[in-house]
Amino acid sequence: MALRQFLHGDVSLTVEDCGSGPPILLIHGFPLDHTMWQSQIEALRSQFRVVAPDLRGFGGSRLAPGDEDLGLGMEHYAADLTAMLQWLSIGEPIVAVGFSMGGYVAMQLALRWPKLLRGLALCDTRAAADAEESRAARIKMADAAMQAGNSGPALAMIPKLLAERTRQERPDLAEQVERIIARQRAEGVAAAQRGMARREDVRGRLDHIAAHSLCIVGREDAISPPAEMHEMAVLLAKRGEDDVQLVEIEHAGHLSPMENPAAVTQAIQAFATECYRRA
Repeated sequence: MALRQFLHGDVSLTVEDCGSGPPILLIHGFPLDHTMWQSQIEALRSQFRVVAPDLRGFGGSRLAPGDEDLGLGMEHYAADLTAMLQWLSIGEPIVAVGFSMGGYVAMQLALRWPKLLRGLALCDTRAAADAEESRAARIKMADAAMQAGNSGPALAMIPKLLAERTRQERPDLAEQVERIIARQRAEGVAAAQRGMARREDVRGRLDHIAAHSLCIVGREDAISPPAEMHEMAVLLAKRGEDDVQLVEIEHAGHLSPMENPAAVTQAIQAFATECYRRA
């Protein structure tokens, strides 16, 4: 591991920066940290420079005062990453991979800082905003985490994160995911949930994304199912460029990078290689 600390205003961000070659940015989901990508980091570092940050409030990264009360918009996480890339002296357009909430952040990168990206891989994520019921559930979890003083309320997500077969046949993986969630802080959970609850619906703006794109989804994903991600791929392709590929990952639910890491890694590796070949 090559963990580095980046000071950005009032925020301290932790990032794993390893390998050499063209850069790949791996953006984790909620309520996790960069270690969810460990299999991809180990496999990709021989060909790419792999940059895997802990988003503000998760893992080794800290919040700014008041973030947990105000909530963090996805654009705020994206702005942190643009500053981090500059600090790392990465000046060339990169390939960004965003999982779930990390996908929301990656889409903001692509829409707000289009010159930063040559490739955008969206993994088990959504372009639509939350329905009212989902917004209320997010606020409820944020309040519950702050009241408990820990991330315990987020553990209820595990049955949705992992496919039923994964939970039954691979209890060790379920325990690993539980450990990652359990070590997150209440403030990070609250800031993210309150921010996601008010995120925008970007379906009508996907055709504005100029970067080459890929969609990856677990075949048994109950949170962002394949049909919804197929719709995203179609909307991304409307910009008139080449078709956007959708890769369905077998034997995986929402947390496909951990449930079937080899298949997800292969999809990312092939996509990034093609993006840099075109440059």
